[in-house]
Amino acid sequence: MAELTMGVDIGTTRLKAGVVDEERALIHAEATATPWRITDEGPVVDVAELGDVVIGIVRQCAREVAALGHWVVGIGTTGMGETGALLDAGGEPLAPGFAWHHTLGDADAVQRALGRDRFAAVTGHGCDLAPSVIKLDYLRGMGHRFAPGQRWLNIPEYISYRLTGEQACEFSLSGRTGLYDLRGQCWWDDALNLIGAGTWLLPGDPLPAGAAVGKVPSSIPEVAGAVVTTAGHDHPVAAASVMSPVPGTLCYSLGTSEAQLRVVTADLAEEQIRALVAIGATVDRHPNGEAWYVLGTLPTGLTLERLAALLGRSDTRERLALSREAMTVERAPGARLREVSLDGFDIVGVTSGDTPAGLWLTAVESLLAVSDGLRDEMSAVIGAPRAETVLGGWTHDPLVMRERGRRGQRATDNSPLEPGIVGAAMAAAKASGQVTALWQ
Repeated sequence: MAELTMGVDIGTTRLKAGVVDEERALIHAEATATPWRITDEGPVVDVAELGDVVIGIVRQCAREVAALGHWVVGIGTTGMGETGALLDAGGEPLAPGFAWHHTLGDADAVQRALGRDRFAAVTGHGCDLAPSVIKLDYLRGMGHRFAPGQRWLNIPEYISYRLTGEQACEFSLSGRTGLYDLRGQCWWDDALNLIGAGTWLLPGDPLPAGAAVGKVPSSIPEVAGAVVTTAGHDHPVAAASVMSPVPGTLCYSLGTSEAQLRVVTADLAEEQIRALVAIGATVDRHPNGEAWYVLGTLPTGLTLERLAALLGRSDTRERLALSREAMTVERAPGARLREVSLDGFDIVGVTSGDTPAGLWLTAVESLLAVSDGLRDEMSAVIGAPRAETVLGGWTHDPLVMRERGRRGQRATDNSPLEPGIVGAAMAAAKASGQVTALWQ
């Protein structure tokens, strides 16, 4: 019987659990939709239900690999940042989990209280709607009173808690809260005071990926005894599955969102941090606990998905066929995309002679030009990257990869189908003692 590790990836769209062998090959995976509930004010999730669903797919995945003669000895959790679970003293949720893109909260009020530049310099983030402190301040404004015994866990940390009964926080996820002092390496008292809380709201100092949170009890028999670690924020964890997270590396994660992840040394000056935040990037401590990482995001994949649907090519196979056709045509000369954002985009300059394939080529080229611009803006602050790679669903698109390849951006030969699962499972291998080094 082989002793293997499992990665659990709590994504915005899907919940996934998969078992990985010693060669980082995915043996089996289970997945289901993330159970968001759409309200008039935005998407929320019942965190207790979310935990139940994740435990269910963990158990099912473990049963499947047990039938193949394998046993899970370690589990790593990763997933979305900002969304979390506010728990009472008994570990029960006190509020729903708000999506990271939820529009509730008054970021301007928090910004006035803490200062825009100060917030950026301390946390490495912009004072927008994403950081968890905005939602916690919203709860305070709605009458919630924080008190000792209550706890805030980011969602992957909450899943680790549900698996072990132990509460602990992790570096990269802690940074997404807006409550962590990046340079001081401690919780930010001013932000906690703003919401009427203290450091007791968080379960101690953050741990690096690969540090054991606890073991799964016998009440979850399929994985009983497995060592659990919180691997961290999904973007750096996925990137670590294909390249060692050493300073100077750049990974493009090409999903619905394009994420450019730069690993840097943990010594950026305040001026550099503020400059990165000003261009829309974030700076956090890497899950390995040693380096930092800079994250810039663009709605590249989302925009292409919307355009494909507009062109009647929403099916994946139809979209791939459109890309193959676009590789043999001229771009639509006058057409261009404008005002590209998470909310949508405009198309202008389309003429009667333009074709869907030509418009598609134009869109891909223009979106990659924006991607180049973001990379160059980050490089102006922290220097050019020494190594680049790509991963994610859009690496299967021939046109996108032709254009990426022309820029020297290529997938590695061992790029996994589920990089988040694999990266988390690699952290679990460290926690369970199967390997001595993390993400080498």
